Amino acid sequence: MWFLVSVVKGSKHFEPESQVGNRVLISDTTEMTISARSTGDGYRFEARKGNETFVVREFVGAQPVGSLSTKFTVLAQQMGALVISEA
Repeated sequence: MWFLVSVVKGSKHFEPESQVGNRVLISDTTEMTISARSTGDGYRFEARKGNETFVVREFVGAQPVGSLSTKFTVLAQQMGALVISEA
């Protein structure tokens, strides 16, 4: 099962200028995470398991404000992620 969570400052997944609201997908069965990372000239969604990193999707150049957050949410929905949110 996948969970969509928000990470806090100090987490290795936290980025001060995050374009996805510092949200991360976490698997409870595969020990894998999917997060968004700035690449300097673009952005990418990366899957990580242990020390290995895989590119899930790459976006070259500047992206419209809010578009990556929407795309990350769509990815989470496609994976059937359970959203863990503040309530």
